[in-house]
Amino acid sequence: MWELIKYELQKLVGKKLVWACLGGMAVMLIAMTYQWLYPGTETVQYFQDGKLIILENQEAIRTARAIGRKYEGPLTDEKVQAILAEFDMKDEDMMENGIDPSIERYYSHNFLYSSLQNFYAPDGTWNGMSVREVYGDLTPTLNVGYTGWEKFLFVSIYTLLSLGCVITIILAPLFSEEYAKRTDALILTGAYGKSKCAWAKIIAGFLISLVLTALVLLIFGAVYLFHYGTDGWNTSLQLSHFDAFTGISYPMTAGQGVLYALLMWFTAGLTLTAASILISAMAKSTFTSLVISFVVFVVPMFLPWKSWGILNLPAQFFPIRQMQLADIFNYPLLKAGDFQLNIIWLALPVALTATLICILYARHVFACHQVMG
Repeated sequence: MWELIKYELQKLVGKKLVWACLGGMAVMLIAMTYQWLYPGTETVQYFQDGKLIILENQEAIRTARAIGRKYEGPLTDEKVQAILAEFDMKDEDMMENGIDPSIERYYSHNFLYSSLQNFYAPDGTWNGMSVREVYGDLTPTLNVGYTGWEKFLFVSIYTLLSLGCVITIILAPLFSEEYAKRTDALILTGAYGKSKCAWAKIIAGFLISLVLTALVLLIFGAVYLFHYGTDGWNTSLQLSHFDAFTGISYPMTAGQGVLYALLMWFTAGLTLTAASILISAMAKSTFTSLVISFVVFVVPMFLPWKSWGILNLPAQFFPIRQMQLADIFNYPLLKAGDFQLNIIWLALPVALTATLICILYARHVFACHQVMG
């Protein structure tokens, strides 16, 4: 059986187009690592004796982590005002360096200062808002501090979206190529054509998808941990200077966000793989399989699900929407009396159901050779 699986893996990755796609993914990994993780976009700016000091790269990361450790813990009104007071830039210093004090909030200070953007006016002064007024019932659960884990989330999101397209290219010919080359009849008349051969194709498809996903996340995770460490696991994901996760309506730390993201990405990978394999088994040719797989993967990202009411919930579990994280993280908890359910957990049964359907129906379609016209 393992020899059959290896044979199918070699067939999948032995094409020039696949190697070109994998080469493109390698270039993207390097570019995204450089742009987001290291040296990335970490910047710390402040004035010292009237002179503007700008720290970047590893020095900025060390300084930002030190600032975060100084203030880490529950977010209180006193802490908000202390942070704004310490890192506020004096108007005279800004004007001497050609910086407009009236739009101070739009200039880089440091990660911690930027995470409190709901509490200061355009000129950088406190706007009088309390933590309770800004965050409501979430207030007792909020923890402030430095965390770069959002960078890991974003670099993974953009890369995995591209990897999803590569996976559809790799898996499109899994079954459909046999139909196009008319080798399906030869396979199906063999001793193991309807059993082991079909199983080998399905296992190879899932293996290559999950291994590529794991490899991307391991590379990003290793680079991130080397440069940033594990600081900020308990920092609230809502307190960040990126807008994607500020609307989460229930407690979520950066550490929880990363674990949820891993669940989303791997279940999305399972669902996408299952759909691609099933489409390949049903399609008449590799081209047909590829086109349909791309449509199924990409189109749900552009549809106005929120305006379609009840369809918005199931729409969260299309692979491309799971990979994006923001909507499914920001989706409110489902409530029935005292029972509350985070819809993130529904991704697991959805992926397992898709995988089961793929295993059962793809084998049946291939064995019966029921292709689409």
